[in-house]
Amino acid sequence: MKIQILNTISRHKAIIVAFLFLKNIGFAQSAWPSISWENATNLTSIIDSNGINELSGLHWNPIKNQLFAVGNYGNLIVLMQNSGTNTFSFLANKTIAGGPEGITQANYNDNEFYVIDENNYQIDKYTYASDFSTVDLIKHWNLLLPPSTMTNTGNTGTEGIVFIPDNNLSTMGFVSQQTGNLYLSTKGAGGLFFIANQNGGYIWVFDINPNVNDDFVFVGKYKTNATESCDLSFDRSTNILYILHNVSGNNSLETTNLSTIIISGTQRKLVTLNQYTIPTPIGNNDNIEGFTMTPKCLQSEDGNVKAWLCRDVASSESATLLQDVIREFSPFIAEGNCQPLSVSQENKIRFSIYPNPAQKNIVIESLEQIKVHSVKIMSCLGQVLLSQEINDNNVINLDISNLSTASYLLKVYTEKGVFNYKFIKN
Repeated sequence: MKIQILNTISRHKAIIVAFLFLKNIGFAQSAWPSISWENATNLTSIIDSNGINELSGLHWNPIKNQLFAVGNYGNLIVLMQNSGTNTFSFLANKTIAGGPEGITQANYNDNEFYVIDENNYQIDKYTYASDFSTVDLIKHWNLLLPPSTMTNTGNTGTEGIVFIPDNNLSTMGFVSQQTGNLYLSTKGAGGLFFIANQNGGYIWVFDINPNVNDDFVFVGKYKTNATESCDLSFDRSTNILYILHNVSGNNSLETTNLSTIIISGTQRKLVTLNQYTIPTPIGNNDNIEGFTMTPKCLQSEDGNVKAWLCRDVASSESATLLQDVIREFSPFIAEGNCQPLSVSQENKIRFSIYPNPAQKNIVIESLEQIKVHSVKIMSCLGQVLLSQEINDNNVINLDISNLSTASYLLKVYTEKGVFNYKFIKN
């Protein structure tokens, strides 16, 4: 097979990527990086003691500590994690339109979410009241319309959805299948929507206009390491995409850093970093369709990364199965590297930048006597988001509460040069 490597990758990196792809042809799965199904915490009874049927997609909001779930029977379920105790309480169970199979959010602070509707092959946007007393469908995007090349394959179509911000796409150098060039959103969403498709296991990517129905750019479809994909989760703190494959008897979780290679013509494949065997659930139903996790670089109160799996159980199946559809796995050994702010060694001048990740403020502390003139915070695209003059202060406190969740570049301008640091706003 002839493999064409992206022209944006250096020769050295190309060799590594080619090796990884060749390795993926016979990719051996790794053990599940957490506890077994029976040792995981069963959350089903918190939602309904009588059980839940057709649960199919999961999403974690790390800012509000909320776990979202959708079921193909047309329901939105929300659980709230209680601060300090790491236990959950029931928040909402609302009826929504169509057949929602997956759920995601673009901005964790906004009271809105997106689902992928398997029945209608479309992305739906909802807004909701803070207490979920009202949930309203406000926009939709039919993925069977041009310029999309997606076709209707019935009940083997769209299954999972996740939003990936432009900052992360830029960092990882994500490439459009349509153009062969680096691609960031142009329609105003601030990122792209990745759709997991059951038919063929492809990941389809769309750039949608969040304010106009059916207005979108088709970015491309990308081959994965399996012939079926059903849910997606993206760790914004490590730039790792997790792809759940629901293949009976061989359920797996694939990871990728959004690197791609051309395998034939213009067809691209996501480079697989690892592939894990999903734990076998109790009972005779292994129809696991939902996965989500907490960010690796933003652990919970107990310091652990957590993950959740859910399975689709039909209403006709046993009460035992219906009462065991969603489980929490902790600790979960997540992939990727957290990028704590390094201490600059240039000219032997050192700054301490903390905390990282940060939520409301970051502190810049000079560990040597040096005059700081100003500081700037910039997006990964070079946009200046904050600029502040400094009056010779050895400890600088910056308010970042208005920034969105993402990775940023901090530039410290001093009498002896400019020093750059990265930090994560959560």
